Amino acid sequence: MGTDLNEGENPTAAELAVDYWKLLKVCERMMKSLPEDRRKRAGAQVRFSATRLENHLDVLGIELLTFEGAQFGPELPAIAVNADDFSNAERLEVESAIEPAVIMHGKVVQNAQVMLKESEVNESGN
Repeated sequence: MGTDLNEGENPTAAELAVDYWKLLKVCERMMKSLPEDRRKRAGAQVRFSATRLENHLDVLGIELLTFEGAQFGPELPAIAVNADDFSNAERLEVESAIEPAVIMHGKVVQNAQVMLKESEVNESGN
């Protein structure tokens, strides 16, 4: 994570939030390989931990945004790590986040890092 935070912002809290988010994502992926009975218990613990993280971040005025499923464009504070794979695509959307964007007190302090995919156009052309 970059250290481009403005004075008065808490870089340690932002970095800790991103690291905790990444750890939760790893736990979610690992849970899929557990037997059903252990998966349920582990899932409950991960959900509890995610809720605790959200509560702590609320107190600090920090939001973590992934933009998964959103149409990708210059208005999103996100960097596409696979943008070169879609040089001819007209519409792209965020498939998944590698790192979330960090919003502190309503201000972007770190862009998200995302993977893109081509948007599926529905029958109405949207």
